[in-house]
Amino acid sequence: MPVKVGGSYVSEAAYSFAKARATDKKEDSDVMKSLAEKFPNLKFSVGTAPFAGTGTNNVSISSKILKQIEQDPEKRMEYEALIYDIAHTDVTGGNMSGRKVKSHGFIIEDDGGLRSWGISEYDDGNRRQQSHLKRSDKKNWWQDMLGKPREKKKKFANTNELTKYLQENFSMVKAGMAKISGKYLQKCLTDEESRLKLFDNLRVAEDVYNNRKDEVGFQGMQVTIDEDGEMSMTSSKTTVSLNENKRRRQIAAAATQGDMQSVVALLEQDLQQLEDGLRLNQCDAAEVEKAKKLLEQAKERMGRLPDRAATPAEQNAMTVNMLI
Repeated sequence: MPVKVGGSYVSEAAYSFAKARATDKKEDSDVMKSLAEKFPNLKFSVGTAPFAGTGTNNVSISSKILKQIEQDPEKRMEYEALIYDIAHTDVTGGNMSGRKVKSHGFIIEDDGGLRSWGISEYDDGNRRQQSHLKRSDKKNWWQDMLGKPREKKKKFANTNELTKYLQENFSMVKAGMAKISGKYLQKCLTDEESRLKLFDNLRVAEDVYNNRKDEVGFQGMQVTIDEDGEMSMTSSKTTVSLNENKRRRQIAAAATQGDMQSVVALLEQDLQQLEDGLRLNQCDAAEVEKAKKLLEQAKERMGRLPDRAATPAEQNAMTVNMLI
């Protein structure tokens, strides 16, 4: 059922997606870049002019609204929820006989209103159409325009059959990343609204996971759906990095080959840790390259240092830089 976010009614799935993304990491100040990363199947542009763009996945956003999204976290959540619904609206699903949608787009206007435009090919030629969509009505705006896209009615004899369906259709369930209350699964057998809510929640979870899985340090996500059908998501993140400034100070402080050998040993340990981290998605390749370059510099400098015992002053300087 529709959920009110700000001045808009959006789907429960859209609200869950926007809420999860609002809390899982610091947002990029470049709004268009951030939106493109979250909704890779949409083509974003700035403006409110209709009939701009090709294909059926165009979204134009007023510069005023973009400024609101950048400055106000609540507005960001509202409009990201709206865009989620846009991204999951099948504008070609309602094609009638004799009509084919050639291009289509949505416009979020200066006042936050939503407009839809389309160019369709009919047997007797092309036609352009526009419509203003009421986001503030509890009835979902996509129902007015297209008819609400819903799962075909499915019936399951028991929870084992339902679980098998979920494993076949949702990778997070198959991978064991989703824990669903047995009581809620039982309810889903007879209550279609609960069942559709379950499907929506799992789609949201997969969207969030797919948006985050390539982030450096992301180690996984666990989804829990309780006996009331409420979903919570937790994720883990682990990163490793090179303390570049400290290692540079140690290289500069090393006055003898023996001192530099100690630094080389530390850098070799760093490099091994970073190479392991790269395999585990705990750092990126650039971090590994930094360690390699520093190790190379340390070895090159070691060849130019005297092979002798350090003086008390040199020992003191080295000790300080090894500790801080």
